[in-house]
Amino acid sequence: MEYIYLVCSMCSSAILSIMTTLFGRANTKQKNTSSLYSVIATCAAFASWGIIYFCDAEFSPSVIIYSIAYGLFYTTAMIGMFKAYQIGSVSLTAFIKQLSLIGVAFWGFIFWNNRVTFNIALGLILIIFALYFCFKSDKTSTQKAITFKWIVYALMLLTGNAGCSIIQKYQQLAFDGRYKNMFMFFGTGIAVVVSLILYFNKNRCELRKISKKTILFPIIGGMGSALLNLLILLMISSPLSESIIFPGIAVGGLILTTMFSVIGYHEKLHPYRWFGIGVGAIALIFLNM
Repeated sequence: MEYIYLVCSMCSSAILSIMTTLFGRANTKQKNTSSLYSVIATCAAFASWGIIYFCDAEFSPSVIIYSIAYGLFYTTAMIGMFKAYQIGSVSLTAFIKQLSLIGVAFWGFIFWNNRVTFNIALGLILIIFALYFCFKSDKTSTQKAITFKWIVYALMLLTGNAGCSIIQKYQQLAFDGRYKNMFMFFGTGIAVVVSLILYFNKNRCELRKISKKTILFPIIGGMGSALLNLLILLMISSPLSESIIFPGIAVGGLILTTMFSVIGYHEKLHPYRWFGIGVGAIALIFLNM
């Protein structure tokens, strides 16, 4: 059963990326679609966690502090992911999305006294090589160029994802693994509030201007995000090793999203970038061993 959860989590990770890309690319003529996507997707995630939470409700006021921090990071990741997929390479953005593990690893070294093992050191070295080949320029290539805007949004995605993982860890340590459902329910609720503030704080993209065919994409993406986190919680409490869980999700989600970019959008990455993504996938395995 645990391996079924693992396969489903890979698919859920890819679904979030794919739905984000489909919505963004289909509505490029509309301005400020990122905030609208964030509102719909976070609402879908919030509703999904609401069902899960009320089936086994626990409450502690202290958890709200962690939920607020999670909600801020979650919204940052959602908006960064949307914009990065919209203006940049799908496969390269998917790779950056998985690099949040590096942020968590460095945080662990500094604040959690985690040991730097041989596997982790090798993984970090491979990441450096992977980034070099991924960002190596080639003027003769027809692939999407790496722009400053894309880098900013990719960093938002990476920082947001890493922040979510770090806050989740702190919440589990502080409450001995309890209140996970409450933490996620209120965390996604805070994300909805933040997304709404951002949406109404500028020239918003009205829902009626969005292609009707794409309205389900952020809903499916938000539900996919909730399912992914739920599956991770289920697998962590199972006999399945974390050294299999997290590399499996990272590499599996990356492969599925990359396949989508090649088949759906006919992305033709330079061999340097393909090599870099391949090295990065291997690095992600070592980082979690």
